[in-house]
Amino acid sequence: MLLQALTNLFTTNAMLMIVIGTFIGIVIGAIPGLGAAIGIAVMLPFTYTMTPLGAIVLLAGIFMGCGVGGSFSGILLNIPGTNEAICTTIEGYPMALRGEGKRALYLASISSTFGGIVGCIVMILFAPTLARIALKFGPGEMAVTAIIGLTIIASLSAGNLAKGILGALVGMLIATIGIDSVSGVTRFTFGQASLTMGFKQVAIALGLIAGRQIILEIKKSFMERHGDLSDRNGTTKIELEDVSALEVTKEVFGKKNIFTLLKSTIIGNVIGILPGAGCAIAAFVSYGEAKRTSKIPFGTGVSKGIIATEAANNAAVGGTFVPMLSLGIPGSNSCALIFSALTVHGIVAGPTLFTDHADLCYGFMYGLLLSSVVMGVLCFILTPAFSKIVKVKMKYIIPPVVCCIMLGSFAIRNNMFDVIVTLIFCAVGYLFHIVNIPVAPMFLGFILLPIIEKNLLLANTIAGAKSMGLVRFLFSSPICWAIMVIGVILLLLNIMAIKNQKKTKKSI
Repeated sequence: MLLQALTNLFTTNAMLMIVIGTFIGIVIGAIPGLGAAIGIAVMLPFTYTMTPLGAIVLLAGIFMGCGVGGSFSGILLNIPGTNEAICTTIEGYPMALRGEGKRALYLASISSTFGGIVGCIVMILFAPTLARIALKFGPGEMAVTAIIGLTIIASLSAGNLAKGILGALVGMLIATIGIDSVSGVTRFTFGQASLTMGFKQVAIALGLIAGRQIILEIKKSFMERHGDLSDRNGTTKIELEDVSALEVTKEVFGKKNIFTLLKSTIIGNVIGILPGAGCAIAAFVSYGEAKRTSKIPFGTGVSKGIIATEAANNAAVGGTFVPMLSLGIPGSNSCALIFSALTVHGIVAGPTLFTDHADLCYGFMYGLLLSSVVMGVLCFILTPAFSKIVKVKMKYIIPPVVCCIMLGSFAIRNNMFDVIVTLIFCAVGYLFHIVNIPVAPMFLGFILLPIIEKNLLLANTIAGAKSMGLVRFLFSSPICWAIMVIGVILLLLNIMAIKNQKKTKKSI
C-alpha cells in the first residue's frame, strides 16, 4: 500500500499540484488577512474535477505554504499575513529595520521547513496512536489546558505585566460578544443584529496589528514632510546585510538555537493534535517559552523568537491532520475544508480511511511531507527578492496593503460589517500603541476565551450528569492534574524570568 501511495504521488500531475499549491500558499499567506482557510476555500471549487489525490495535495500545499508566507509581510512590513505570524513579526521587523530582513526571512524559512518535515514524519508514523491520545482530552482537559495557556501572557507583556493582563482581559471581553456557542444566549449585542455572530479573529488581527502599522507609517511620512524625522525609506538608508542561506542554516542548527528548534517543534506537534487548538496557539506558546528561557530581551530582533515561532507553527500543521485522518474530526477550519474536499470525492475520513483508502491516505501524508520540502526550496528562491522590499518607499507600499487589508476583511464573510470592525480596531490598535499596551496578550485572550468557555460549559454539563461539581470533576482527572502541575511550574518560571530580566536591566 505504501508503494502504491508513493507511485501515485510521484506522477507529473500530483507533483505539479504540490508545487502550485505551496507557491499559492506562500503568496496568499503573505497577503494580510487572507490566510490558509480563505486560500483553500477559493481553490476548493477547482478541485472538483481533479483526482482525489491531486485535489488534497493541492489544498495541503496551500495550508503548508501559508504557514511561512504570513511571516514574510510581518518581517518586512510589520504587518503579519496570518495570525500565527504575529510573534514572528515582533522579532522579525526590528531585524528588517537593521538591514537583516534577508536573514530573518531565511530564519523563518529554515525553521518552518524543519518543523513542517518533523511534524509530517510524526503524523505518518504515529497518526492512529496520537489520535487515541487526543481522544483522552475531553472538555475538562481542554479547558484546563487553555486556562494554563493564559500563563503565556507574562511572556508576551513586553516587560509590563499589568498592561499585558489588561490587554488580555480586553481581548477576552471582546470574545464574549455574540451568541454563546453552547447555550445559544445572545450577549452584549445591544440590539445590533450584526453583532450576533461576534467578531472574527482575522478582522481583529487586521485592524489591531496591520491597520495600526499603516497609521504609524502614515504618521511617519507626515512628520517627515514637516522635517520632524526621517522615514525608514526616506532619507535614512538601510544597508542590507549580505547573508547566504548556508550561513543562516548553520545558525539555526548551531549550539545556541538547536535546543529551541527541537523544543518548539515538539510543542507544535503536541498542540497541533488537540482539536480546536490550532497553529496560532502553538506559535504563541513556543514564543512565550523561548522568551522565558532567553537571556536576551525579546522584541529587539532576537533570532530565537523567529525560530521558535515558525518551527512550532509548521510542526502543528501535521498535528492538525491527525484527528481528521484517524477520527474524522477536523482540527481546524483549514482541515474542515480539506475534509469537505474528501467528501466531494466520496471519501469519508475516519478510522476506516487507513484500510479502505490506504493508498490515498498515505499519499496525502507523503504529499504533505513533500510540500514542506518544496516550501523550503521556494522560500530560498524567493527570499533574496522579497528582502529588497524594505528599500521601497512606504508611499508605494501603503495603498496596495490597505487594499489587501480591506479585501481580506471583506472576504471573511462577504459583508461590510467585518470591514467596519477592522477599521474600528485600527483605532484601538493605535490607542494601544499610544498607552503602550501590547497587542499580543489581547489577541491571545481573544483566541483562548472561546475555548475555555465552551469546554468549561460542556465539562459542567458532564459533571452534572455524574452528580458532581465542576471543580470535583476537573480534579478527578489525572490528565487535568498533570496539566495543572505543568502550568504552576511554568507560571513560577515565568515570574522568575521576569525578575531576572528586571535585575539585568538595572545592572545595565
